[in-house]
Amino acid sequence: MRPIDVDRGADVTRAAVNVALAPWGGAETCLDRYETAIRLATDLQLTVAKLVRLEPIAWVASTSAGMTRDVGAAQLSTARWFLDG
Repeated sequence: MRPIDVDRGADVTRAAVNVALAPWGGAETCLDRYETAIRLATDLQLTVAKLVRLEPIAWVASTSAGMTRDVGAAQLSTARWFLDG
């Protein structure tokens, strides 16, 4: 039984992702656009939190903005780490 060549599998996966995302500018461009979308969503949620005077809604919007930012940052970090490998 031959050992699995993990590095080769990762390289093949990276190449497949780059080919699949090529029509949209490549993986890096897609990740940059995703980062911009996360920033816009977070800014929108923070704006709602500032404008709404009903505290439970403002709290939910503010908390949601923090979660959106944190989850998006984790996803982007993981994707960039994988694609840079």
